[in-house]
Amino acid sequence: MRFSGPDSPAPILHAYLTSPLLAETIEKVHSDFASTADNQVRLAVHDNPEFYGKAAEEIRKDLEARNSVVDDFLLIGDDVLETGAAWYVGEWVTDEEFETGTVRRSSDQPVVWRMRVMIKAVPARWIDYSIANSFIQEDIDSTIDAWPWDPNAPMRAYGENELPREPQDTQPQPLGWRLPAYVIAEAGEWEDGPGNLMNVDPPRERVYRLKKEIAEQHGLRNDWAIGWRSGVWTDGTEGEMMFTQPYL
Repeated sequence: MRFSGPDSPAPILHAYLTSPLLAETIEKVHSDFASTADNQVRLAVHDNPEFYGKAAEEIRKDLEARNSVVDDFLLIGDDVLETGAAWYVGEWVTDEEFETGTVRRSSDQPVVWRMRVMIKAVPARWIDYSIANSFIQEDIDSTIDAWPWDPNAPMRAYGENELPREPQDTQPQPLGWRLPAYVIAEAGEWEDGPGNLMNVDPPRERVYRLKKEIAEQHGLRNDWAIGWRSGVWTDGTEGEMMFTQPYL
């Protein structure tokens, strides 16, 4: 079993420039991101000129043509220094989401879920989405005036009213509080159960946890958790599952 705890390298969120930026601007983006990341996630900014001026959908298609698994990513434009915000890009909008009127369809072209978000708010959003604590659709609700969501309409930046532009001292966590461990469990180390063992929205068909003896060997508690088969740390090896487990 492998797991990422407080002393393990943090996972990486990839970001792509949609226009050329000065090195000082990129450094400011890194600084803002790190100020709230608490070493739980790292930012990797890629300057790929072929992405300049491209839409989020085009860039996701290009990335998917090169990789079998493409996680959420950021798009950083030339307004980032002025606004302190970037685009958070998620999964493709499904046919069902169009048909139910959740998303306004303006053409036959595919659309990705995306949200304007303050750089300082990105780490918390990425963490919540990664462990399915919340979803981008829920957060978009606070950036638009009404549904259905129109991908072409202006959006407010998530966190723009809550997060100050200038760094402030972070508040200490409660005494004894520890971040959960991100676990990559091999076949035979984990068990699954029906989704009704967890109260989450939307409900899941199956939930996962380490076997009790495996968890205790690593100082973890085997609470039920949402799991996935491939992600930031795993190459999708047969039988592996990834999920979080709290420390004892």
